[in-house]
Amino acid sequence: MLLPGFLSLLCFWLLLLPSASAQQPAARHDTVYFTSGRRSIRLPFKLVHNLIVIPVKINNSNSLNFILDTGVRSTLITRLYYSDSLELNQTNRTQIRGLGSGYTIEAIISKGNSLRLPHIKGENQEIYVLMEDVFNLSTRMGMPIHGIIGYDIFKNFIVKVNYSSKTLTLYRPDVRLKKKRKAEEYPLHIENDKAYIYANVRQHNGDTLQVKLVVDTGASHTLSLYLPTDERLELPPKTMEAFLGRGLSGDINGKIGRLAGFSMGRYELQNLPASYPDEESIRAALNIANRNGNLGSDILKRFTVVFDYPHKRLLLLPNNKYKEPFHFNMSGFEVSTPLPGVNFYEVTNVVPNSPATAAGVQNGDELISINGKSCFDLNLNDVLDTLESKPGRKLRLRLRRNGEEIDVNLVLESRI
Repeated sequence: MLLPGFLSLLCFWLLLLPSASAQQPAARHDTVYFTSGRRSIRLPFKLVHNLIVIPVKINNSNSLNFILDTGVRSTLITRLYYSDSLELNQTNRTQIRGLGSGYTIEAIISKGNSLRLPHIKGENQEIYVLMEDVFNLSTRMGMPIHGIIGYDIFKNFIVKVNYSSKTLTLYRPDVRLKKKRKAEEYPLHIENDKAYIYANVRQHNGDTLQVKLVVDTGASHTLSLYLPTDERLELPPKTMEAFLGRGLSGDINGKIGRLAGFSMGRYELQNLPASYPDEESIRAALNIANRNGNLGSDILKRFTVVFDYPHKRLLLLPNNKYKEPFHFNMSGFEVSTPLPGVNFYEVTNVVPNSPATAAGVQNGDELISINGKSCFDLNLNDVLDTLESKPGRKLRLRLRRNGEEIDVNLVLESRI
C-alpha cells in the first residue's frame, strides 16, 4: 500500500465490508473512557509518512503500535510478531473484503476485548485480525506496526492533533473547546461511523467544485478524487500512471496530477498533487455517502486539527508548515525496510521511464549512502525527505547489488 516511489506516500483503503458469505456485524455496545476524573489527557505520538502511530495494549498484551485512522470503523490487527503475546475473546473466522480489484481475505473477528492507552480504557471492543499481512505496514513505515485503530477513539473523545509537537490531546466529550481567533470551524458530518467535510477544488480549466470528502488521517497523501462521482471532475492536463495503494481486496491503481487549488473556508492551498483512482479499484466506495473522495494527512499536517465528533465540528489552525510547497518523491523508486526498526533500506518498485531507471537503479538494491551520508545514520523520514526535496536536485547514491558496491548519479524530476 505504499504509493509509487515518485510519491513515497502511504494510503489506507480500508472500507471494511463483510463478504457475501459473512454475517453482518451486530450492533455494538462498546465504551472507551478516562480511568480518572481528568478533563483531558495528552499523549505523544510518532509521525511517520504523515501518519500518527500510538501505543495500544489489547487485553493483557504488551504495547502494540497502531496507526490512528479516522477512516477506519473497526480496530484492525494487520500483523503480529513472534515476540508478541495476545489473547482474544469470542473469536470466529470470517471473510472480509475492501477496496481493490482482487479477492476476499480470511480474518478473525473477536468481540468482548479491552484496550488500554495511558489513562484510557476501552471495554467490549470488536477487533478484526487479518490472517494475511496484505499491507506490509512495518516494512513501509520502518518500524513494527501491528494494526490500525480509529473510530473507537474519535467517537468517545474530542481529539486535538498537534502535528508540530507530535501530541494528541483527548478531552472528555462533554467539554466545549473554545475556537482560537485564527482557527476556522467547519461542520463535521458523521455518517456510518465516518467523518465527512465539504470543501472546494479548483481545477486547471478554471472550474471550482464543491466536493464531499471523508476525513482520513490514515491516508498520507493530500487528497483523492473519484472521477465517476461527478461528471464535472476532470483529470489535470499532465498526469502519470500510478500504483496508488493497497486495499484489503487488492491493488489500487490510477493517476496522479496537480490541482490548481483546494480550499476550506478562508484557507486555500495551491498547486497540490491529487490522486485519481481507477473506477474498478474503488467500485465498492462509489455509492457510499455520495462522497467524492478523501482528504489525507499531507493537508491535515499543515494545521493543528480538532476532531470534535460529539459536537459534529472540525477546527483547523494553521501551523508552521501551512505555506510549505507540496513535495513528492521524484526519484522513481520506493524504499522499504526489510528489518523494521533498523536503518536498513532496499529499493523496491522502480518506475519505468523514471530518473531511477535512467540511472540504472534496480529492484533489490541496498541503499548504502546518499550524498555521502551513511543510510545507517538516517531514519526513514530522513531518506524520504531527501527523495522529496525539489526537482533538479542531484543525488549520489551508493548501492550494494549482489555483494558489490556501485555508485550512481540521479537527478530528481517532477513528472506532473
